Amino acid sequence: MSIQKNIYIIIISAFLVSIFTSFLIIKNYDKYEISTDEIENHRIIKGDIPDIWIDGQTIKNDLEAGKGYFESGKEIFRSYLPPRLIALYSYIFDYELFENWDQKIISSDNLKIFYLIIQSLLYYFSLIIFFKKLLNYFDIKTCFFTILFLSLEPTIFFFHSTFHTESIFFTMQILMLTLLIDDIGKINKSILIGILLGLMFLQKLVAIYYIIPIFIYYVVKLKSKAIIPFLFVLIFYISIIGLNGYGNYKRAGVFYFMPPSSKITLHLYFPSIILSKGENISTYDAKKIVDTKKIEWVKENNINLKNEKDRIIYYNYLQDFSIQTLIKYPVTSFKYIAWRTLQTGILNPIYVLEFFHNENEKKPEYYLKSNYKKVNLPLRIMYSTVLYTIVVIGFFYSLRRISVSHNILLILSSVYMLGLLGWANNSRYMAPILIYFSIYFGHGMNCIAEKLKK
Repeated sequence: MSIQKNIYIIIISAFLVSIFTSFLIIKNYDKYEISTDEIENHRIIKGDIPDIWIDGQTIKNDLEAGKGYFESGKEIFRSYLPPRLIALYSYIFDYELFENWDQKIISSDNLKIFYLIIQSLLYYFSLIIFFKKLLNYFDIKTCFFTILFLSLEPTIFFFHSTFHTESIFFTMQILMLTLLIDDIGKINKSILIGILLGLMFLQKLVAIYYIIPIFIYYVVKLKSKAIIPFLFVLIFYISIIGLNGYGNYKRAGVFYFMPPSSKITLHLYFPSIILSKGENISTYDAKKIVDTKKIEWVKENNINLKNEKDRIIYYNYLQDFSIQTLIKYPVTSFKYIAWRTLQTGILNPIYVLEFFHNENEKKPEYYLKSNYKKVNLPLRIMYSTVLYTIVVIGFFYSLRRISVSHNILLILSSVYMLGLLGWANNSRYMAPILIYFSIYFGHGMNCIAEKLKK
């Protein structure tokens, strides 16, 4: 049997295993748990996922009440697309997201499995498209290991069985790489890239500036001929995110396309701890200073936090305040961000399983317990070290086998994602970077296989 047929078998088999995994997860975890503080939490729909379901049900309710699409829903705190995908699924399959909407009790009927099946189907179908494109540029063995990695690497694989935003974003990343590999000088290809880039932003906010690596790639690959096709990328990208802004304007009377979470995330992580380290004061005192400044600013500017327009102004203030704090203490900020990024790079291939298994509200968190640090953490470090070693080997092995422009695309994409996600200190945010590492992993495994053969 040819390697090419084996690759298709891997993709189909991985898809079937993914469905089976989803069935097991739904069967075992589609129910409520009582946490240590006697609060009931759904074992699958928890963390930031309940907000997506509530927003999705709100959109569905508004549409059924006769509101227009752009007027439907409420202020989207995080990404625009996920709640609309949930609402669409609920509408098409006539699926009730909540057993009791008034009390926000999420359905536990196992029927949400079909959403996960569709999610997996989209991902593994994108792998088939990607593989056909890779065959034109890389050795068949490199393609084999690349697709094997993307099909079964657990850090990626288990997200297909969750309602996090990652799986669909992975699919978009793979389709984007497929489009970018060649023929980007064609106008129709550039239009598709612009539209897909806009959808990537609507799915996960991290894609907002991904147009910059794409622009550099266009210039490197097309040189002086890059202006016209990239202009079409820009036009259609701006059009997609502009529709998001228009929807906010129709609903709330204020035009904006960056959700609040994008503006306050830095504030949640940095000002107090940076001020504490920079001024050598306690975290408590630093937080008190930051909170006092926020209260004073709200009063001075007559901000009504019950009004969405004022909240947007307030979120902008929090973002500016956080950035100014980082700039004021550059060395402290760099050290702290570098350390958090290093921690983010420690992969957790069973993150999803731990997420389902552990109580959401239990304190201290499971990953802070001594047993976890003694056993799980060393295993994660070993796994990460092996994977990254293969990726590094693959990078050097690829230098004479991949075009300069393709290498630049992969490197810029990886650095971009790491730069925007790494400081969050959550291994979950390392997963999108693995999509770009996959090609280097494929080259690394091919190199190792050749050495062993010799």
